[in-house]
Amino acid sequence: MHRRLWLSVAMLVTGASLLVASSFASAAGNSGALKKGGIWRAGTTGASVQVDPQLAKTHFFLGTVLKTFGRYDEAAGHLRTAADKYPRDRVVLNQLGRVLFLQRQYKGAVAAFERVLLIDPEDLQAHYNLMLCYRGLGQTDQAARSEALYRRFKADESSQAITGPYRQLHADDNNERQAVHEHGSVVAPPISTSTSGRPRPAPTATVAPQGTR
Repeated sequence: MHRRLWLSVAMLVTGASLLVASSFASAAGNSGALKKGGIWRAGTTGASVQVDPQLAKTHFFLGTVLKTFGRYDEAAGHLRTAADKYPRDRVVLNQLGRVLFLQRQYKGAVAAFERVLLIDPEDLQAHYNLMLCYRGLGQTDQAARSEALYRRFKADESSQAITGPYRQLHADDNNERQAVHEHGSVVAPPISTSTSGRPRPAPTATVAPQGTR
């Protein structure tokens, strides 16, 4: 029952996302480049698209949508703008590298993915796409190295099945297993003080002698 409900919700969200993506792409085609310093408006059937060209996320999402529709030159331009504003954003750089790879601009794609690895040397997406780029360049040694690193950092799916039942019963161990997790702070109880202002001694446990229980 719950699974069907979540599936229905996921389908609705996916449909809405496709409508928004279609609106963005249609608007981009009609209006061309974003106007500097203003609000970009483009009418669509029953709706309008309003974006701020000063925001990096505007260029990122528009570039991602244009990539989906195969308009790689425009997508790369918007993603570069977003990368200029946030040069250490791995998501933006990975998207830019992927677009360049799809354009068969392998050297430019390699440069983008190498920037990702300077931020996070264990980024799986970067290692995987580097493997594809080096294969496209015919550099088999580099491709093999990237493949080995990808397999090195990729999660072992078989271990997930082995440790799954145990982690379901041990929340703390499951928390440690996550790549990104947090630890709850343990706050020490306040020290009680006597009327004179001196801290009270900690209570000591007393053990009753045998035969008195």
